[in-house]
Amino acid sequence: MHEWEIHCRGAVKNGVSKEEIRAIIHVIGIYCGVPQALECFRVAKIVLSENE
Repeated sequence: MHEWEIHCRGAVKNGVSKEEIRAIIHVIGIYCGVPQALECFRVAKIVLSENE
C-alpha cells in the first residue's frame, strides 16, 4: 500500500480532484478486488485530509 500512498499524494499535488481519486479507486475495486479498494480508500482518506 505504500506505493498507492505515494501515487495518491503525487496525484493530489498535480491537481487530481477528490472525485477523480474516488473514480480511480472504483476501477481498482473492479480489477483488483474489494479488499484492495477498501485499503485504497483508507489511504486516500488520510492523504486527502492532510491536504485540506
